[in-house]
Amino acid sequence: MMHWLIQTLADHPALARAEVPEGMLSMGEQVRFQSLKRDKRRRDWLLGRWTAKRLTAQYIESITGRRPALSDIVITTDPDGAPRLHSRNGYAFINRLAISISHSHGYAFCALTDVPGRHPGADIEYIEQRNPAFVSDFFTDVEIERVHRAPPSAQPLLTTAIWSAKEAALKSIRRGLTVDTRCIICLPEEPVADGWSPVTVICSPELNATVRCGWWRQIGRFVLTLATADSEQATHAAVPIAEVQRIGDGVSP
Repeated sequence: MMHWLIQTLADHPALARAEVPEGMLSMGEQVRFQSLKRDKRRRDWLLGRWTAKRLTAQYIESITGRRPALSDIVITTDPDGAPRLHSRNGYAFINRLAISISHSHGYAFCALTDVPGRHPGADIEYIEQRNPAFVSDFFTDVEIERVHRAPPSAQPLLTTAIWSAKEAALKSIRRGLTVDTRCIICLPEEPVADGWSPVTVICSPELNATVRCGWWRQIGRFVLTLATADSEQATHAAVPIAEVQRIGDGVSP
């Protein structure tokens, strides 16, 4: 099952001021926060952690009937930059959960999966017109053709969806933007009202990776994308779109 949550800076006044809400961070996380120098980076980091911790707490409550304190959910960063969950208070199964965090224009989007061995990738992007040079520099020929075939009025949404899907897919295979974005092809299907549409994701052989599932949707002026890839321990069964589930009281941009 894939769970997701969106939150915004407007949901918590302290976050908008780049201040740590009481009871949110562990001691180690507070040290990490203090190392961040710019207010924008602090706000984005806090909003992402707050969203991820709330999503995880709601998931734990749905399983155990008890809601943990946010400071008992610890998020560290792996060497490749991916976030990792830990528990300070006996929720041993939290180590088997995997999350992905993204933020854009004052919103944070987090995805969580409880399927063993599965790595999620989540991305949120603001829909805007992009320079043609951006498309030619970062998209494959197949993706460029897809954009050019679309009506001009539809190109900002499609371009944003393709780019966001690339970010989500590359997160899911634990590469991020360390590789050429043209090593992966993302072809979103037509959008559906108030739901997720599939994204076809094709990885080039040199990546030695396979993205099992991809989805995208529009909410307001944002595109959300999700992807999953498997570790060696995971099964190779795809997650049905029906199993992408919103959890909690996230907001819609």
